[in-house]
Amino acid sequence: MLLACFCVQMSAQVKAGDIISGQVWDDFDPLMMCNVVEIDHNNRIVAHGTTDINGNFSFAIKNPKDKIRISYIGCQTVELPINKKAFGKIVLKSNTVIQDVVVTAVRKSQSTGLAIPMDQIATASQSIDMKEFEGIAMTSVDEALQGRIAGLDIVANSGDLGAGTTIRLRGVSTIHGNQNPLVVVNGNPITVDNGFDFENANDERFAELLQVNPDDIESITVLKDAAAQAIWGSRGSNGVIEIKTKRGVKGKTRVRYNYRLTGNWIYKRYKLLNGDDYTMYMKEAYFNPRQESSFADKSSSDFIPEIAYAPEWAEYNMYNDNTDWVDAVTQFGLLHSHSINLSGGGEKANFRVSGGYDTQSNYIIKQGMDRLTTNVALDYNVSDRIRVSTNFDFNYTNRDLHNTGDAIGVAQRKMPNLSIYREDANGNDTSEFYTMNYWITRQTGVYAASTYLQDQYDMVNPVAKAYNSSQKTTQLILRPEFIFRYDILGTQPEQHQLRYEGQIRFDISNDESSSYVPGWLSSSTMFSDNYNTSSASNSKSHSMSTRHMLTFTPHLKEGHSLMVMGRYDYGQGNSSNQSTGKRMMPTTADITSTLAGGVISSFDSGAGHSKNQNLTFQAHYSYKGRYSVTGVLRGDCTTAFGPDRPWGFFPALSGRWNISKEPFMEKVKWLSMLSIRPSWGYSGNAPGGDLWRSKYTTGPSYMGASSVIPNNIRLAGLRYEKKQSFQVGFDFGFYLDEKHTKTIDGNVDIYTSKVTDLLQNGYGIPTSSGYTSLSTYNDGSLRNEGWEFNINANRFIKFGDFSVDFNMSFANNRNRILSMDATCLDGLNDEFNYENKQYLSRVQLNNPLNSIYGFRYKGVYAYSEYSDEEVEGLSGPNSPVVRNEKGEPIFDSTGAPKMMYFNYGGASQYAFVGGDAIYEDINHDGQINELDIVYLGSSLPKITGGFGTRFHYKGWELNLQFNFRTGF
Repeated sequence: MLLACFCVQMSAQVKAGDIISGQVWDDFDPLMMCNVVEIDHNNRIVAHGTTDINGNFSFAIKNPKDKIRISYIGCQTVELPINKKAFGKIVLKSNTVIQDVVVTAVRKSQSTGLAIPMDQIATASQSIDMKEFEGIAMTSVDEALQGRIAGLDIVANSGDLGAGTTIRLRGVSTIHGNQNPLVVVNGNPITVDNGFDFENANDERFAELLQVNPDDIESITVLKDAAAQAIWGSRGSNGVIEIKTKRGVKGKTRVRYNYRLTGNWIYKRYKLLNGDDYTMYMKEAYFNPRQESSFADKSSSDFIPEIAYAPEWAEYNMYNDNTDWVDAVTQFGLLHSHSINLSGGGEKANFRVSGGYDTQSNYIIKQGMDRLTTNVALDYNVSDRIRVSTNFDFNYTNRDLHNTGDAIGVAQRKMPNLSIYREDANGNDTSEFYTMNYWITRQTGVYAASTYLQDQYDMVNPVAKAYNSSQKTTQLILRPEFIFRYDILGTQPEQHQLRYEGQIRFDISNDESSSYVPGWLSSSTMFSDNYNTSSASNSKSHSMSTRHMLTFTPHLKEGHSLMVMGRYDYGQGNSSNQSTGKRMMPTTADITSTLAGGVISSFDSGAGHSKNQNLTFQAHYSYKGRYSVTGVLRGDCTTAFGPDRPWGFFPALSGRWNISKEPFMEKVKWLSMLSIRPSWGYSGNAPGGDLWRSKYTTGPSYMGASSVIPNNIRLAGLRYEKKQSFQVGFDFGFYLDEKHTKTIDGNVDIYTSKVTDLLQNGYGIPTSSGYTSLSTYNDGSLRNEGWEFNINANRFIKFGDFSVDFNMSFANNRNRILSMDATCLDGLNDEFNYENKQYLSRVQLNNPLNSIYGFRYKGVYAYSEYSDEEVEGLSGPNSPVVRNEKGEPIFDSTGAPKMMYFNYGGASQYAFVGGDAIYEDINHDGQINELDIVYLGSSLPKITGGFGTRFHYKGWELNLQFNFRTGF
């Protein structure tokens, strides 16, 4: 009997391949199209079925140890063990009634590395959600950050479309190389061509560093101190801007279209002279120094017909106008921005597909830009432990600038009495543009062109250049990426967790540019180097990078938390470029390509290859959220150095004490946050190129055969440029009402950083070595010090449906050069050339980098002749005479006062006269020369920052943001 029962039980057991069946109901009827799936222990679907019109299902199972999951929209999901073949009637309960639950959300860092809770972050970083910029028109990320990040100073390079910006975070950390922060998108640095010359880069090149559609951005985090930047090692010394883009979320497919129309124009701050006033002032300027009017004497060789109103001159009508050049080269520009995205997902897969198209006409005439961006983000959960993600970015930009070369600056300096168009004998404009050509004007008409206005002849008519020259650039960028994530251990907070994440990414870029300037625009002969010039260039680069990361989060006793991360990165890249320049092109408007006939004026090509790898370790420990400490150690290895010293190591340590979470602060209900954050760390910078390899070039011929000679000195002893930073920060937050809807939060940071082993270019060496200089050399140090203040107020004003948000940031940075070898200083400093309107570019110890040096201006000499008492119209004490330290005039042996000279005894010697500027004679030697050049001040602003308000009323919002730089 017992044996029979055992046999019956064995026959009833479920095994792989058996067919299971059942019927699914809700509270009233059978459910059709209900999902019934078999899931394994990793939550992967291994078999599935669907209910028919009567709610019945059946399918073959893979493993009896798995479970079946039954789900239907509007009903609660049910999971059952596979312990029988026939499940009978299964009733799903309605999902419309939900029990009250309490959800505690923990905001975590969006930065690369460990996902640390925001209230435990000990480094100096600032994050902004892009929702805060809704309603603000912008074409790039830098426009969004202006005035919002304390310590981030952003200045437009020029008014040209797509020219980008100069970005400095906490001052300048290097003299040569890239001084802009590292831009990271979804954990991947946006790279540029290997060996790219940042120091002499043009405006367009910097723009590509921020080729991300603002509509695709979810949040931006800026890493400021070395403790935060250390995770990026030798690439993060200038700061890091980390961008996280949007991804799909579970739910029905959502389609969103956005259109923005933005107007832009230039505000005319300078009040410029009209043509008549300009002519009068010019006459006074030429008359006052010599008190004579030979410039207006038609029989004199000093006659200046351009300002003399001489009707018999052939060009007279073109110099008898009142032209507003700034108004002529500017217009009201428009930006049309279109963006569309589709997002959604289910239990397994989430997706987001977006596309953006911008077309813009600039406020400078004839400048236009078109940009197309697309982004595809896909996340697929193979199981609860395995996720596969892909990203694909495509960016295409086409710019047609026409008028380049500082059109606004030229318009502000161009003679306003000059006509834009050539005029007929009656003074009426023709359709032909007029351009000042010195060589033609000198040989036509009664009078020759004046040599005094050569600088005006060198400035091309900006309106004519806009309509007749050409400069086009196109840029194509592709960035595909694949990510694999696997939770090796537990997936719940009460379990030990170990996660692996692997990634591979490709970065492909192709840039092309071309330009053409017809010869008639210039003031040159047809045989000169800049007559009918055409140029074309292109550059290509592609790189591959891979990352492998392990993150371990053990489950510790209550109150303790620990996270440890190890990461390995490897990357390699290749680049190539070529350029061609031609002059004396055919004088035909339709032939502008360098493929046409002409004289080759330049031809260049190059290639680059680089490899790098790095190891990063990061650990974070916290006790009850009150005390936190974070440590980072990164090692970088690059082919820029030789095999003897390829690695550089960058450690960092930071801590945080949340005072507001202490038990003795529990009674302070109005305080949401009060903390202290000290930090210390190293970041660095590496040179570009393979500097330790020997390179060779063609040398002199011998016996009819060419020789090969060394072209460089191998640099095997170079070191990383390192920046050591100390900082202390304070976070604070307040509740303004009992419901905690009105809040104020902010932070204050005080920092100091020192950069050592500065990378110098062109270090001079004795020529007996066979070379004049070393391409790169380590020497010198500089320091940056400053403070930052940032505050945000949420709904700090609220009346019914109306509320106001407010944000404000201020920052101060002071820079100082501490040490530098005399040879390096000589290489950075030029000799003063004594030319008028020139200034001296200089680097000097104990002064800020990019300081301003020159003669100290003291006013204007009133008279040419000296006398103790003023004789009106003749002489006076305010005249150009030599004075001693007490300010007393110095007389010669005859009793006559010694006159003040500029560069006495030199080729440009000049005796000052009444009407000239007074410059301080620092050494009282009776002349103004290079010994009187002094430090005039720093080019750095004393305060940078911004402020903004956001008004809310029901479904309406008004977002205003302002930024400023002051205190030069």
